[in-house]
Amino acid sequence: MKYGEILASSVPDLFAPLMAFLLVIIVAFLFCLNSGIDNDTVADFFTANRSLSVARSALALCGDYLPTTVLVSFVGGIALNGFDGMMIAVSAIAAIAVLVPLAEPLRNTGRFTLGGILESRFGGTATRLAGTVTTVAVCLPLMIVQLTVAGNVTAHVLGMSMPGAAQVCTILIGLLIVSFAAFGGMRGNSMIEIGKVIVVFGTVVTVSCAALSRSHWDLATLLETAAAHKGGANFFYAPGSVYGHTTTGKLDFVSLCATVALGSAVFPPILLRVSASRNGPEARRASSVAVVMITLFQGALILTGLSAAAMVSTSAILSEDLQGQTSLFLLAEAFTGGTTGLLFTMVACAAFVTALSTVAGLTLTASASLAHDLYARVWRRGAADEGREVNVARAAVMAFGVISVYLAVALHSWSIVTLSSFAAALTASAILPALVYSLFWKGFTRTGLLWTLYGSLVCCAVLEIFGPTVSGGGPLSLLPGQDFHWFPLRNIALVSVPLGFLLGWAGSLLSRRSQDERNRYAEAQTTLLIGHEPVGQG
Repeated sequence: MKYGEILASSVPDLFAPLMAFLLVIIVAFLFCLNSGIDNDTVADFFTANRSLSVARSALALCGDYLPTTVLVSFVGGIALNGFDGMMIAVSAIAAIAVLVPLAEPLRNTGRFTLGGILESRFGGTATRLAGTVTTVAVCLPLMIVQLTVAGNVTAHVLGMSMPGAAQVCTILIGLLIVSFAAFGGMRGNSMIEIGKVIVVFGTVVTVSCAALSRSHWDLATLLETAAAHKGGANFFYAPGSVYGHTTTGKLDFVSLCATVALGSAVFPPILLRVSASRNGPEARRASSVAVVMITLFQGALILTGLSAAAMVSTSAILSEDLQGQTSLFLLAEAFTGGTTGLLFTMVACAAFVTALSTVAGLTLTASASLAHDLYARVWRRGAADEGREVNVARAAVMAFGVISVYLAVALHSWSIVTLSSFAAALTASAILPALVYSLFWKGFTRTGLLWTLYGSLVCCAVLEIFGPTVSGGGPLSLLPGQDFHWFPLRNIALVSVPLGFLLGWAGSLLSRRSQDERNRYAEAQTTLLIGHEPVGQG
């Protein structure tokens, strides 16, 4: 049975999952339609008029840190790799911990896009343009990943196993989700994120409890069973299963953990989410609460991965997908004996609502940069009418969505891990240094900023292209039949992140701060301390 056939069965067997699937779509659409009625201003559309409470912001932030790749990849990674998979899950907790000290000053800027936050420190259209380029470069590969997974899940739920079925579902579901984002804006997306957290957390807890019940509620028995099925405790609970015990392998694993921890911390959708808080202190409190929630979720996810290791054989997992991305579905099938029952329905709905919310968030973020930074600030020089800007934003949502759907179909066979890793590494190498320097370093200059953003983009692209993820890395490479790699690591963050910080430092050292930059720094420090509510648009 192939990956696209995991959920395939007769129509009667699929009645419950299909009905639940349609119910999720209808509820999400109603949320977005209701939320989109009042989205007639820039603040409403992109930031929900900065009205989210601490509780709602924390739940929505938690949802932002739970993309589809976490749900499907982490379970498989833990089931196949034990200790290494668990360490990657722990790195995801560190990601939101990195956000905590940044959340309040980011919200205090009063801006909601990367370009806007950086422009508050340096000014100029070049800053806005660089922010837009970087945002799109991060969001586009992530969109391809989420749409690909959404198409696969939909094909599974509908029992469509024929060739090309997943691509057709990618097109249909992708356009549907993009429409949700165009209607709902930030308010609608926040409601979907909150619902996602409840559904996904409930699903992984239910699956974990079902596995524990099979072990007579004895965690030690579950752990022993998982280890016994995966080569013994000395192998399963020891490091080195992902990349081996060589020096290169150890460095690669450290780089992978750094990618997850640093890259996920400041994804552009996270910046947009933080801006929707009422004020800076509430943004900080929301991120602190989200740390606790993410910790609980990752704990449940680790238990789910161990359950998959205990109940699903390695050969069964690898026969479906070499990266173990079907493990959660296989685990649900192990309880029900097929694709029927409440548990399997919950897993299918959790996967879909996760893809829905993540795609909507990425699309909204990209449109914010394109409409607000590129159109309103660069092209119209700040003279754009708000109603016109919102219309442009909705058009940008559809355009970005259509392009992403096309690329997701065209690149359907590409590794989602590779694309996700590149986006996270670029975020950690370009966006993180730019934000840290802009918020906290007096000597940072516009030249240093541009070196950081554009230089990191070029470095990440070069290292990725000439690394083993593209060629020479075996069957998981994008071009498995070719070999032109010279960079040894699959995960580039260990090199690209220091380079990003170095480029910002070198560019600032070799340039001179203008008087305008000095004045803006003084204003920015005051704003970061007391907060700022922009008049009109940020």
